[in-house]
Amino acid sequence: MNDPASKRWIQHSNDVLRRAGLRASAGRTAVVELLSRQTCLLTAQEIADQLRADGSAGSTATVYRALETLHELGLVRRFDAEGTARYEPVDPSGDHHHHIVLDETGDVVPFDDAELERAIAGIGRRLGLVVTGHEIILRGRLIEEPPESD
Repeated sequence: MNDPASKRWIQHSNDVLRRAGLRASAGRTAVVELLSRQTCLLTAQEIADQLRADGSAGSTATVYRALETLHELGLVRRFDAEGTARYEPVDPSGDHHHHIVLDETGDVVPFDDAELERAIAGIGRRLGLVVTGHEIILRGRLIEEPPESD
């Protein structure tokens, strides 16, 4: 929790929640603090389990309500992968990554790709617009020997 990015996300979230007229609740505060330490996707159940392991109060229903509020306010992204909703914090700076869902296991693997980002910006230019956001989830299976890099 001493990470500056974590502290910034907590402060940003608290500001957005306050502007929306929402009071701080113990359950939502615990969810925000836990999410601030995450870099990728978690299910609501994983969040509830981690909160219990950390000794935080709050039921699974509280976690679901908090996640719904955070999603509605644009503070978390929701990804539906393999029939399960997963959540991650939205970086207010716009930094982000994408995800690959592995066919064999349903595991979700994050990835960054500068070339993909350039392609998305190029598509926007060709269409006469500025792309202000996007969500990309690839699905795939592992191959025995990955192709050699260029």
